[in-house]
Amino acid sequence: MNLKQLVVSSTLVAMLILSACGKTQDKEEEASAAKPPKSEEAQKKVETNASEPTTEIEEADEETAEETESAENGSSENMNPYMEEETGGDIEIVYTNTEPELIHAYSDEVTISIEEYQIAHVTNMNESAKHNFEDEDEGYVITYKLGFENKLEEDLFFNASTMMLSDDGTENLYMRIGLVDRADWLKGDKDKAGRQYSPGKYTGMQSYTMTKDQYQRLTAPTFTIDMPMLEDDFYKQIGKDAIFKVPFNADGAEKATKSSALYADKMVTDTIADKELFFAKEDVNETQKIDDVSITLEGVQYADVKPTTANAERFRNFGDGPLVALTAKFQVKNDSSIAISKSMMESRLLLDQNRGTMLSQGMLEPTLYGDMQPGESEEILTVFLFRKDEFALLKELGLQFGPLTDSNAKKLFKEKSVTFDLPMK
Repeated sequence: MNLKQLVVSSTLVAMLILSACGKTQDKEEEASAAKPPKSEEAQKKVETNASEPTTEIEEADEETAEETESAENGSSENMNPYMEEETGGDIEIVYTNTEPELIHAYSDEVTISIEEYQIAHVTNMNESAKHNFEDEDEGYVITYKLGFENKLEEDLFFNASTMMLSDDGTENLYMRIGLVDRADWLKGDKDKAGRQYSPGKYTGMQSYTMTKDQYQRLTAPTFTIDMPMLEDDFYKQIGKDAIFKVPFNADGAEKATKSSALYADKMVTDTIADKELFFAKEDVNETQKIDDVSITLEGVQYADVKPTTANAERFRNFGDGPLVALTAKFQVKNDSSIAISKSMMESRLLLDQNRGTMLSQGMLEPTLYGDMQPGESEEILTVFLFRKDEFALLKELGLQFGPLTDSNAKKLFKEKSVTFDLPMK
């Protein structure tokens, strides 16, 4: 089988698998890094239970670390004392991060932030409270303090809907609205439901629960916050969902830092796969035009890809070998007089000039809604997936962007497209 047949065949199979299995979530936007949290109970337990002999120096280091950790835990004020009342349990603060620096801009005027988060160990709780922890005798509660700011001159509608997904993508953890006092919820000031926010700054808390086993397996779960809207209209959403990797320990902090450097395709935002960059060129900044529409290739990233446990089956027809993902980042500016569909922008790779073509993997790209109106611009990410052995055979890649369409799938601008030569390692 020649190279063209091999690559195109693998690509078609992969597209069928990804399309058939569908998407895990409609979540996008870049994942943000945070400072490492102040204490690491899980790591301390691993050290305490380790069976290997240790040197006197190592033991001394552990004792010092435990003393420091104990002091931090003892001085940590419970930011959510209401959960003690609700569970009737004994509360031990095991984890506090007062400066996570997790901020997401929906626009220049609208932002959401995690101002602080804290994990508490709950034991000796009331029988009626055990349902929060899958009927186990102990569990953990993570409480987030959120800050939402509206600098527009009009009201916003914001549900403050959130989701917390485990590192491996296998579990959606449960938000427990009843473990936060209603007075401390994040809510607006203009309606009884708390969805309408006038201009200003608002803070409030949310809590999620974890079993002991879940907590010990988590390092940097993904915390997602929905978009606000204008006029309570789904089609007038502002920006993209806020997606944060929230570190639970030093490993999580490292993972979050690496994740923040990645283009926010769905492998990152929906925890579909772990990506390890091996080459990037993020300052390409080449602009071409389709009539009055400017398409700027801002950069490209190449990464080794390992599907997460929850999504491994979606990649089964690629075999057991390693995978490579190419993610290209574009900025599209519509200076024409015609509205352009965001969701139907086409892109394809030209392999070694004339060896064949490859369609992008739509299921791995951020989901976009509505049209790009005249005068508007949009960030576009396009993703291509290869078997690593096949990728190694390629020498040149061209990326064709377009044709552009309207919301009825009618091709615009005489069906024109533009092609960029991609840098390769």
